[in-house]
Amino acid sequence: MARVQRYTQQLVAGYERDGHWNGAYPVDFWESNALRDPHRDALVFGAQRYTWKTAVEAIHKLAMGLVSCGLRRNDVIALQAPNSAALMLLRLAAEKAGVVALLVPPTFSRAEVGAITERLPLAGAVLSERARAQDLANVYRAGARESFALFSIGGSSIPGACDIESWLDVPYSATEAGRVLDGRRLQPYEYAAIITTSGTTGIPRFVEHTACARNASGRVYIDRLQLTHNDVVVGMVSIFAGNCDLLVHHTAPQVGARIVLVDHFDPQLACRLIESERATCAVFVPTLLHRLLAYDGLRRHDLSSLRVVTSFGAILAPGIAAEVERILGAKVIQGYGASDYGSLASAAIDDPDRVRLTGVGRPLTGTELRICDANGVAVPAGTPGRIFARGPHCVGGFVQDTAATEQAWATGYYAMGDFGHLDQDGYLWLSGRVRELVIRGGQNIVPGEVEDAILAHPHVAEAAVIGVPDAEMGERVCAAVVPRDGVRVTLESITAHLSERGLARFKHPERLFLIDALPLNPAATKVDKRALLEMALGKEIKDSSAEVSQASTRIANRSIRRKR
Repeated sequence: MARVQRYTQQLVAGYERDGHWNGAYPVDFWESNALRDPHRDALVFGAQRYTWKTAVEAIHKLAMGLVSCGLRRNDVIALQAPNSAALMLLRLAAEKAGVVALLVPPTFSRAEVGAITERLPLAGAVLSERARAQDLANVYRAGARESFALFSIGGSSIPGACDIESWLDVPYSATEAGRVLDGRRLQPYEYAAIITTSGTTGIPRFVEHTACARNASGRVYIDRLQLTHNDVVVGMVSIFAGNCDLLVHHTAPQVGARIVLVDHFDPQLACRLIESERATCAVFVPTLLHRLLAYDGLRRHDLSSLRVVTSFGAILAPGIAAEVERILGAKVIQGYGASDYGSLASAAIDDPDRVRLTGVGRPLTGTELRICDANGVAVPAGTPGRIFARGPHCVGGFVQDTAATEQAWATGYYAMGDFGHLDQDGYLWLSGRVRELVIRGGQNIVPGEVEDAILAHPHVAEAAVIGVPDAEMGERVCAAVVPRDGVRVTLESITAHLSERGLARFKHPERLFLIDALPLNPAATKVDKRALLEMALGKEIKDSSAEVSQASTRIANRSIRRKR
């Protein structure tokens, strides 16, 4: 099952010849580091500390545990838990045991899990101790095959579940481990993991997540971020998500950098962790950077060890990026990619400020990029259009969905869901999402441009812009705003601010609703605009109902007065 249909022998040979691909998996880097530098710290989570040697010993024990439970090579096992040392080591153990890890965001609930079990045969699932763990366990069991096994992590007490961390207490000899695991590992250019992505439909699709492509991207990041074995990389978001998966799972082990994990983001905890571990690189998403900057005690912490902050999932507003650099004293690095493509572009630590703060840098080495118009015709540099790409950083296709894979690659390039342009220096600049484009009376409005302008308002902490259906104009611009410090923001103050900044009047929001926090996608990496639209439409219905109710009351009062 783990063979990638899209990777032809010719394609593999070409990327091998050009030095982009090899057959290594992340677990191979851990084992190499254990031989070369056994007593150096490799992984930190809370009070738990692993050296490269003790981490590899744990990986082998967990791999043997998977085999002893009857899991076969190429079986798929769902991992659904918040960050922990055990979770990271288990994913590496799955590579060693030849088991494919389905990476399920911890926030997925019954509906998403039910859709997964309907479409993908699972041999097991790993769940953490959460209030809803038993409920999710029932969903996994209901849709599973007969040999399905349930596992727990983090001391979970789910009835009938096997505690994977108990495997770490089982003694073994190197000879026994070699015998049990011999011939189990996945072959070069197979996929070791499956990523769940909702695409544009909300129904999970499954992407073949390949080590060869991700490791290749990691080597570009090593060069552009100038990473070495002296670096300490902190994952502030789920280790299954985008850039965190890339930097923590596929990049740091290649240079022997220490990895530090948090299971949930708290600004004070994050700052203390950076201080105590002398972290040099921290992986964020824009929402968390907003919350970090809003933390009152930020300047009381010594964060001088930080030299790189990466932000992914959405473009960070330039003003916020500049503030991050000013306060933290670290370079902001933004990248661009997609779950069903892989990594496409990244800024470098020595890029000009305007590139790092407002763009996504250059395409990754080996990437072939085309910017096309609405007819699919390539346009010259500087002209905006839809982004198409291919190259060694592309992951596989869609699992058990040949038709979807062929459709996605019909032109020989992958059609990204974004507009952008390449400048004369080879830098890629994004304009906005294809499906998020607001079309008001035939005029195209890019939400990102309006969002950046709104975020410069002194009383706005976070903002997101969507299009809401309108009978007259087709769509109207709607802004969801999280105010700063409880200040009440009005539509009039927003439009006045945008006028001062010179934003065209047709781009101004015509609807505004205030919100305590923007809803995020299941991976917690970007704003969930589908959920935001539902909220906006729900509010309009509610407001309309209130107006009808108020009108009815006024009519009734007039009727009473007439009777009097």
